[in-house]
Amino acid sequence: MVTAVVTIIMFLVMVSLHEFGHFIVGKLLGFKILEYSIGFGPCILKKQGRETAYSLRAIPLGGYCKFDGEDGESNDVRAFSKQAVWKRILVVVAGGVSNIILGFVLFLIIIPMTSPILTNTVDSVVENSYVEKAGLLPGDRIIRIDGKRVSFYNDIALATEMFDKDTDTTVWIKRDGEKINLTFKPTEEIIDYKYEDEGIRVDITTNGAYRSDFYPYGEDAIKDETKIGTEESVTRYIIGFRPKTEPVTALNILPQAWYETKFVVKLVYRSLWQMITGRVGLDEMSGPVGIVSEVNNAVNSGSKSLLYVLNLVALLTINLGVFNLLPIPALDGGRLFFMIVELIRRKPIPPEKEGMVHAIGMLLLFALIIFISFNDIMKLLRKQ
Repeated sequence: MVTAVVTIIMFLVMVSLHEFGHFIVGKLLGFKILEYSIGFGPCILKKQGRETAYSLRAIPLGGYCKFDGEDGESNDVRAFSKQAVWKRILVVVAGGVSNIILGFVLFLIIIPMTSPILTNTVDSVVENSYVEKAGLLPGDRIIRIDGKRVSFYNDIALATEMFDKDTDTTVWIKRDGEKINLTFKPTEEIIDYKYEDEGIRVDITTNGAYRSDFYPYGEDAIKDETKIGTEESVTRYIIGFRPKTEPVTALNILPQAWYETKFVVKLVYRSLWQMITGRVGLDEMSGPVGIVSEVNNAVNSGSKSLLYVLNLVALLTINLGVFNLLPIPALDGGRLFFMIVELIRRKPIPPEKEGMVHAIGMLLLFALIIFISFNDIMKLLRKQ
């Protein structure tokens, strides 16, 4: 029951805020808006404003903002279709941007709950690692990895995903105001996870050196009943250092939240690119069923359940915002694409042709959701 309530609230907040972004920008730019609704389906409560109706509807999994002349003809000079292209573009973009802003605000709440934070400054170097031989020292600040800029610690984690044991990597550091580049081979790290009744035992072997840690459920790990008694092994290639930490302060919380938000946006584009290039299959994506499963794990994670739920919402809302702005028919990004074409050619695409493209896109999206949901269900069944 708790999982169901939390899931409903999450979707309601994310979608309603998305539609509110369209609503508020539309109002500011003088569009005529017929209705703003929280939820959809049968109407529970409705209040008619001067020109806009505000409603609460029975199915609390979304909402909508209805513009006059959005999907049909209207003679009103303030109708959506009568407005300048640049105004329509701003209204369409506002929904996705609102979701990303929500993610940023949530990170402002999350970051103090996870203090201290990891930095991109070296605290210590792993003994016998290749980067130690290359000359990395405590106090060095990592600023670039293989040409990619590093703003905070998670940028390092993202860059190391592309490491290969047989390929040299180049890291730029800042030491005493001087920029230095180091070239070395990544260090192999083998991580063995053992899911026990009370927590997760993690055995780590780094270039032959061994250490073991234990993370109790509810404090440092989320309990997943389906994994109890199982083991996993992951091999990855790392730089080979331990980062310095620093407490959250009024001076670093804003930039840290900004970096976290940018990081999630980059993750979305990275995942899409990996899917397009075949590195990640559709069967590895998660849909509504997978999301509910993750919500259930977060809700049942003990003393840190609030932190895990907030972090999950931040990740989902930024994903929603970015994905919705991609040039996919039936999404805001698809409509944005047609508006940009209209801006270039200085006349709109015939509405019936655009409508047909969006209708086909909607059918394909529904098919994708069904396929992904089926895979999510099969994954859950295999874990039983």
